[in-house]
Amino acid sequence: MSEIPKNDTAQSLFGVFAGIHSLALPRTTVSPPFEGLLGAYYTKLVTQSGQDPDWFVGHAPRTAETVLDLCCGGGRTAVAFARSGRRVTAVDRSALQIAAAEKHGAEEGFAGQVDWVTADVTGLDLGRTFDVVVIAGLSLTLFEKDARTALLRVIRRHLAPGGQLLLDHTPARPDESATEQVLTLPVALGDRRGFVLLGAQRLPAERRQFTNMYAEIMDAAGNTERHLTGFTFRVDSSDTLAHELARFGLSVRDRYPDLHAVPSAGPTPFASRELVVAEALPEGHGRG
Repeated sequence: MSEIPKNDTAQSLFGVFAGIHSLALPRTTVSPPFEGLLGAYYTKLVTQSGQDPDWFVGHAPRTAETVLDLCCGGGRTAVAFARSGRRVTAVDRSALQIAAAEKHGAEEGFAGQVDWVTADVTGLDLGRTFDVVVIAGLSLTLFEKDARTALLRVIRRHLAPGGQLLLDHTPARPDESATEQVLTLPVALGDRRGFVLLGAQRLPAERRQFTNMYAEIMDAAGNTERHLTGFTFRVDSSDTLAHELARFGLSVRDRYPDLHAVPSAGPTPFASRELVVAEALPEGHGRG
């Protein structure tokens, strides 16, 4: 899910994360989204569960033979489809993520069933179509304006007639209020110890959510390194997303709540996802 268009990371920082950035502390690395140490940590964090890949594989047509995984990140969904017997092409702009994905595929014994491609998905043209296109990990929500239009055109261009698009997003709920939350997570890297702050600020009225990460890692000698990153998600209602997809010849067929979401005791920006199945309409329908 590392295909976020290039932007100024600082513009995505809020609250304590913006305050840390303003301090300009020594040995602080401000990383682009999904790159560097925090990129690797985020990939590990979101790939610990096999529930997401199982859902995507389970909702693909049984007759589907070819799969295009866009913004594949660490490769968990691509490998799950390979395990199900499909031929997979997986694309991500980040060489770091592709390297991690390729390693994961090889460790699982499916290196020969996945073609790993390092490329910007907004300009992708593989010259062929696929039975299924997957864009998981909330990746679609990272795109805005021209980049989002380009991505949706890429998706439609690569879907075979009647092919299916599988994606996830965190839909805005009616009258949903703004929320903000920060979690502290321990981290251990060999003999180094530290913590990661993971924060989210959700602003449904502005159709945006900011996700920030900050890490402090200390070695045995007491030397501390700091890492900071942030990125922005787009927040749409279910109906808004469906109308948008229709403009690109993609008809929403089913929507499913995230059955594995843990209920929150109060308002939280870590919103529950909705999993969406859309179908490619015949040529001439809604070429956005």
